[in-house]
Amino acid sequence: MPQLLSLGKIVPLDDVVRLFADRISAAGLEGCGPFREWLEQILVNHPEKSALMLDASVRIDGDLDLEVDLPPFADGISCVVAPDDLTVAGFIYNADLEDGPALLVGGNLKVGEMVMAASTVIVVGACTVERLVLCDGDNGVFLVGGQLSAQGLIDCDHEILIAGDVKATVASDDLGNMRDLLVAEVFEDPDDPANEWPEGDLIRQRLLAGLPVFKPGAT
Repeated sequence: MPQLLSLGKIVPLDDVVRLFADRISAAGLEGCGPFREWLEQILVNHPEKSALMLDASVRIDGDLDLEVDLPPFADGISCVVAPDDLTVAGFIYNADLEDGPALLVGGNLKVGEMVMAASTVIVVGACTVERLVLCDGDNGVFLVGGQLSAQGLIDCDHEILIAGDVKATVASDDLGNMRDLLVAEVFEDPDDPANEWPEGDLIRQRLLAGLPVFKPGAT
């Protein structure tokens, strides 16, 4: 049995939607962005699948890999649910630009680093990231009901909504500051300043290798 399964129990997805609809309402987030819509979309996309409900205030000492071809997600689970706080010492990692299991956190999330692509990640409380957050691709969403604290946030055409303050250096398509903040090695043509859009694969490779992504002094 995969280790992740030992940290909780399998529950129906519609039970999860009802629980988190209540959490979103109690947190005053009903009128604050698409929290409810993205929550319900998980059930629409995977009506035949289940969720893994983690035990209260779980700590994962390694990484949380949100990849559809890995267990337990390859075996009918489409969503990891932390009803209260969640701590992940390593990475929360999803690199698939087309699909990814969802992560719902009813309280606060603390994590070493976040690498997200097509996964839906909803945090009702605050999110504290020790290092960087990478949001890559237009099929994923990152919603935080409280404050986001991180060294840096990289937004590559992703849907992001932070209801609280953002305490991080933000590099994004919309701000047009990718070349100013990120190292040349994450661009397809490192020597061409007109090449303004970084490559998600190159960023992921450097993060996994422990190499810098932001220029010195940028964060």
